[in-house]
Amino acid sequence: MKRAEAIYLRSIVEQAVTSLDDKIASTAATLFPQLKGNGELIRSGVRINWNGAVKKAAVDLWDTKENNPDNAPTLWADLEYRDGYRIIPETITVTTAFSSGEYGWWGDTLYRSKKDANVYTPAVRPDDWEKVNA
Repeated sequence: MKRAEAIYLRSIVEQAVTSLDDKIASTAATLFPQLKGNGELIRSGVRINWNGAVKKAAVDLWDTKENNPDNAPTLWADLEYRDGYRIIPETITVTTAFSSGEYGWWGDTLYRSKKDANVYTPAVRPDDWEKVNA
């Protein structure tokens, strides 16, 4: 493949990934563009590959070193998913409850919910969760 063709195909991929939901996007960080540090405007909601993780711009910002996720973490949001599974939040509400059999990340450990409408974390009710070998 010629360099020009590879660059063209990469631009098509970067356009196509904008239509992925966060669950799928969390499994494909390498498909997302990286910051270039060229001062361009990055719109709120744009997702990037940051050191192998997908980050989402929380606000409109400029692509500068000062605004990257390491230097300005409040300008960026993590996805609520990792490797296609939801991250278990510190507080689970009725609307974000886990279903029986649903997987979720608690820290670096993958768990499976053992009950429907599970609103407790593995730290609060460990018997409601089963550790999974990821």
